Amino acid sequence: MFRWVFLFAVAPLAACVSATGPLPKLSGDRGQPELALLEHVLTGHFAGSAGGSRTCAALLPKPLTAKQEKALVERFVRLAPAAQCGPGDAVVQVYDFACADAGACSGWVTRPGVPAVRYTMQFEGGSWRFDGDLRVIAK
Repeated sequence: MFRWVFLFAVAPLAACVSATGPLPKLSGDRGQPELALLEHVLTGHFAGSAGGSRTCAALLPKPLTAKQEKALVERFVRLAPAAQCGPGDAVVQVYDFACADAGACSGWVTRPGVPAVRYTMQFEGGSWRFDGDLRVIAK
């Protein structure tokens, strides 16, 4: 029993650790703002979910590259590559992502059970800063 309690207690800590040690946060990479946003949202998603269905990440309209997807999967042990996801799996999706310049971007995020959120991002002090604006779209 203690072994299971221990595993559940330390599993979230392993979310951003590789075999060679902790990985740098993507929010510090000015050249990968879409990955920084996905990292930000996935961190909250996994912190608030007890598990269950498989989770994948998606970027639209241009999909994640293999290198981008690998960077995310290395950080989140509960994240599956898109090729392994199917109907019924959870998808955390960033869409309509655009940057006005190298330090200001915005995009929409959807994730299961949560209304769409529009994020604006500013690169300040060596890191991306996120501001979310919850929008409930009328039917």
